[in-house]
Amino acid sequence: MKAGRSLWMLAVVVLVLVAMYVPILVGGYGPRLGLDLQGGISVTLQALGEADAAKMEKAAEIVRRRVNALGLTEPVVAPQGNNRVLVQIPGEQDPDRVLKIIGSTAQLQFREVLEIITPGSENYETTEVTPVNPEDPEAYQALKDQEVVLEKEGKNGEMIKIRLGPTRLTGDIIDTADAAVDREKGGYKITFQLTSEAAPEFAALTKELLGKQLAIVLDYHVESYPTVQSEITDGRGEITGDFTRQEARDLALVLKMGALPVEFDPNPLVENVSATLGRDSLRQGLIAGLVGLILVALFMLAVYRLLGIVTCFSLVIFGLLMFGIISLLGRYLHWSLTLAGIAGVVVSIGISADSSVVFFERLKEEVREGKSLRASADRAYKSAFRTIIAADAATFITAFILWILAMGPVKGFAFTLGLATLLDVFISFFFPRHSVLLLSRLAAYNRPRMVGVGREALGGEG
Repeated sequence: MKAGRSLWMLAVVVLVLVAMYVPILVGGYGPRLGLDLQGGISVTLQALGEADAAKMEKAAEIVRRRVNALGLTEPVVAPQGNNRVLVQIPGEQDPDRVLKIIGSTAQLQFREVLEIITPGSENYETTEVTPVNPEDPEAYQALKDQEVVLEKEGKNGEMIKIRLGPTRLTGDIIDTADAAVDREKGGYKITFQLTSEAAPEFAALTKELLGKQLAIVLDYHVESYPTVQSEITDGRGEITGDFTRQEARDLALVLKMGALPVEFDPNPLVENVSATLGRDSLRQGLIAGLVGLILVALFMLAVYRLLGIVTCFSLVIFGLLMFGIISLLGRYLHWSLTLAGIAGVVVSIGISADSSVVFFERLKEEVREGKSLRASADRAYKSAFRTIIAADAATFITAFILWILAMGPVKGFAFTLGLATLLDVFISFFFPRHSVLLLSRLAAYNRPRMVGVGREALGGEG
């Protein structure tokens, strides 16, 4: 093979690296770290009652929109099976507000007020408050079409009991919602706009209840129960109450993003991963990768002598490509590197080294038969490359199946392992053979002992 072609092949590798690292260096990009490396909050929402994949997908999408609207750092929201949603928020250390936003079902109901029972009323003590238990999905859903009695704190701190009729309209009719200053009562309120389809229904309801009270109920808490003064035809309304600015903004956000289609366990599994633990995990992962690189490099130099230098450069190229791709994936596709992903990278170091071993062993067999290194390179490579392709194909198929079937961090391991096999094929095609062909022009590389062959070559020369 001519030296010119070998130079062109090596130039392709250089051009790929340059094209990859120009945007990385200019933009200052780096790997996007996952929860276990950066620290943060992991919440597993468990559905109550029956659910299916379609409902969980919709629930995950609503939760994703809520979390994104909070401006939290690069969250991960994904359904797991038919009854769970996993929420991971790297860098977040305040679980209370996050749980309030992502776990709230935000079931907004408009109900007619049938009776207001104050502590001095005759039937106050005998009127029982309707029990509300989200953990009993069947009974909880049945409340929607039933009369209920709910409590609300009065102006003087007393508990008022309010008898409400069945639900007339629900919160899925809301198009937009925003927090606003309540200039009459002070504090904050939520203003909302109904969808164009729901506005006529709301107008008919307010016309029917002229002079009566209409309660606005959120998750079976009475937020307000104003008297309907006139028919509301523009589809606009407001929810007043004792809201702080943050509470009003969060409630408006939940209403705007929509109600969850399923009920979740009110006590989800919450895991706090400290930033310190994340940094320790990252440091240990990097140390493991560095130690693995050094040990593999030393082994290749000890066994294959000068050919080991080719392996060292192959590993450097492999590391640069892997780092670059992970950085770009994090920047443009929001893919996060986890500890399991680092484990996949560490394992893949051996994959890259194995390809060199296959090539060099075949090359040594040719040299033992008395052929020069330059003459042996092409023939040895053709035989070795077929083996490399077969081995990488098997590894890639395994990684792909693992990625399809696995959940959680295991996907990160499968992804980096599969990516490593593709990079190994690329490097094996463009780098080792052409490097050996160019280096074979040097006298040192034509001494069998210097390429790890030994005395058996060329009638004992060595």
